Amino acid sequence: MLSRLDEDPEIRRIMDEKMERFLSRRLATDSHGSGQDGVIDVTDHDFDERIIRASLPAVVDFWASWCAPCADMEPVFRRVAARHRGEVIFARLNIDANRSTAVAHFVGSIPTMIIFQGGEEKHRVVGRVSEQELEMAIMAYISG
Repeated sequence: MLSRLDEDPEIRRIMDEKMERFLSRRLATDSHGSGQDGVIDVTDHDFDERIIRASLPAVVDFWASWCAPCADMEPVFRRVAARHRGEVIFARLNIDANRSTAVAHFVGSIPTMIIFQGGEEKHRVVGRVSEQELEMAIMAYISG
């Protein structure tokens, strides 16, 4: 039965259109939402809503595209995020595109990862750190 439906040009066109819409929505979500590791991108416009008012602890990676240590930390950040998806919000904020938030949180060096809980900064990690160091900093806010 499916092969006959698949052969009908009108049904094929409808199926193709539906698949295109589905993929477009999925790509839009992944580019500004969260990928498989659970990391979201935040901006000056949605930082308070998604991080400060969040019910879960949040870890924000302040970074820039030109920053080599930031590039080194990204896979570390994403691996830790993947392990704690659903327990902690993991977000990245590009400081070049979102200067207001970086200035408001006194980010003077990058990479800087700030842990927020209950709308307040609880801990700050500056520079390259090992996966274990980042994990230990976050664990204090998951269990406590």
